[in-house]
Amino acid sequence: MTYQSNVRYPSIFAGKYDYAHFIVHMPNGTIQVVAKLQESSGTAMEKLGYTAFDAERTKHDSYLVVCGGQELLRDRRALDFLNEKRHIAPKLRALTVSGLSDYLASELSLEAA
Repeated sequence: MTYQSNVRYPSIFAGKYDYAHFIVHMPNGTIQVVAKLQESSGTAMEKLGYTAFDAERTKHDSYLVVCGGQELLRDRRALDFLNEKRHIAPKLRALTVSGLSDYLASELSLEAA
C-alpha cells in the first residue's frame, strides 16, 4: 500500500481544481480520502452536499470522507448525512478516524486472502 497527498483534480466547477487529501493505492484499486473537521457551529453541514457530488464523479474505486470535530460528529450528523447520499454516489463512505483505520485494515485483509 502506498499513498499520495494533496493530489489536484478537476473540480465540479468549470476552470477550478480541488485537492484530495490522500490517494491510497491498494493492490486492487485506489481510495480517495478527504478529511472534514468542524468544531464550532457554522456551515459545515451545508458544505457536505458538495462532497457528495464530488464523490459521485471520482475516478477512484472508493471515496472516503473522514469526519472529525464536535460539530460534525454530534449525533452522527455528518456521517449519517453523507452515508445517506450513497444512492447518488455509490463509492462514498463517511467514517471517523478510527473507522478509517478499521476500513483500511479490512481492505488489506481482504486483498491478502
